[in-house]
Amino acid sequence: MTTFRVSTLTAANGEFEVRDQDLPSVPDDGMLVRVEYSGVCATDLHIALGHIPGYDYPSTLGHEVCGIVETIGSDFGGDVRGVPIKVGDRVAVMPATPCGRCASCKRGGNYPNCENWDVIGFSNPDKRPAGGGWGQFVLVNGRARVFVSIAPPENVVLAEPAATPVEGLLRAGFRFGDSVLVQGTGTVGLLAIAAASFGGASRVVAIGGPERRLEIARELGASITVDIGVMRDADERREVVLAASPNGAGFDVVVECAGVPSTVPEGFGYLRRGGCFVELGHFSDVGAVEINPYQHFLSRDARMVSSSGYTPDSFGRALSLVEHLGSKAKDLITHRLPLERASDAVGALMPANRWQLDGVEVGKVVIDPWMQ
Repeated sequence: MTTFRVSTLTAANGEFEVRDQDLPSVPDDGMLVRVEYSGVCATDLHIALGHIPGYDYPSTLGHEVCGIVETIGSDFGGDVRGVPIKVGDRVAVMPATPCGRCASCKRGGNYPNCENWDVIGFSNPDKRPAGGGWGQFVLVNGRARVFVSIAPPENVVLAEPAATPVEGLLRAGFRFGDSVLVQGTGTVGLLAIAAASFGGASRVVAIGGPERRLEIARELGASITVDIGVMRDADERREVVLAASPNGAGFDVVVECAGVPSTVPEGFGYLRRGGCFVELGHFSDVGAVEINPYQHFLSRDARMVSSSGYTPDSFGRALSLVEHLGSKAKDLITHRLPLERASDAVGALMPANRWQLDGVEVGKVVIDPWMQ
């Protein structure tokens, strides 16, 4: 094989075109991964709609990558945890690799503001070959963070979206025995429920919907679920949710995954005194929200953290989480689509399409670049 197939986004608000590209050579410190699945994320929607200033088009999307090692350079080394890597291994790939040379990288810290990120799934194919999961192969460099796994691809592809709620809970100081409320039952919300349960939460409550997602929420560890479509009155909802908290005093941690402005002040109202609010849902600017510093923060002695990224440590923990899910991981994936349907996959995430695809409400959508 000298060429491979890839879906290319031509421009902001442009078309997704399936093209043949030359298969790149693999350097001694690189690795070529044969993509099995690559997830579709709301970030992909924002790229497609041109919502990211200065973004470089054309582009190969797909930053949630699971695949099989096709070729590995002699100097690549092992995975993040020191596990040796060989041809045929299944790996999860962290999409963002810092350069290690710029001033921010040299200062160190968990969250460098690297000046020269190599980010899989945000790549101009004219400059970065095999640079996204919505193609049959991904080329990773010697600094890339990869993790070997023996779990099925349906589980491993969820490691990247699971890393965000795992990182958020770690930043919140979540501990064994804490009570957790999750607002929103999309993919990130469901994985936040799983992470809290896996981490030893004494109680997990979820607000979301519709019923199919709430069923999954209960399978993943939510002891009580509140259907936002049924309980629309905020005062009634507050009464029910607080009654579900330990002694009715509120939750240790509230995790916002809905991305709706009104959920922020509502979520603070569910915190116990000294609790922590974790903001994960507002990955784009959907509007402002009114916060009362006394009512929401000081009177509760509250903390607030956010997470738009993660560390190799939290990614590895997230991989352990999704491996632990076993067959439950399949319930989160509603659609598997070929490269030719990348536009449909992105469009299904638009509110105007009511999050429906082929007559089915979307959960996690994955691209299978080998599917015909």
